Amino acid sequence: MTLEIENITLEDCYSILKPYQRRIVEKLVEKYGIEGAAEKWLLAKGPCQTSTFGGVTQDDKQQNDYWSRFRYEFDKLLCGHQDYEIEREKFVGTSKTIGLAGITAISTWIGPLIGLSPVLLVPSVALLLTTISKMGIKAYCSIKSFE
Repeated sequence: MTLEIENITLEDCYSILKPYQRRIVEKLVEKYGIEGAAEKWLLAKGPCQTSTFGGVTQDDKQQNDYWSRFRYEFDKLLCGHQDYEIEREKFVGTSKTIGLAGITAISTWIGPLIGLSPVLLVPSVALLLTTISKMGIKAYCSIKSFE
């Protein structure tokens, strides 16, 4: 079952973000490009010299692991991996295309699998879908492997 992605522009992407997210994401896109901004957003540690909930800090390896795990699950969902067959059927049930409304669904499906709140994933999902909508999902998935 092949999905398609609507044409999503950066302005579309920005329009669904909260104002504080939009300001940060716009600056990240200016500095790192769309995909780089998605990664930087997800790997941000927040304000310096603060402890995370419970006082436990995360090392760089653990932070980078969020990005790689996110990308792996995101790619599996979009590129037809059997682990996401039910989720893809939900998209097809309403439409064969993924648009802005699908960003929340994707974030909700992937968040618990990688241990992050879906709210934190929305900007990264939106930015990656913006990129994929420009190249097409078939082209994007042609270079992915899940072995």
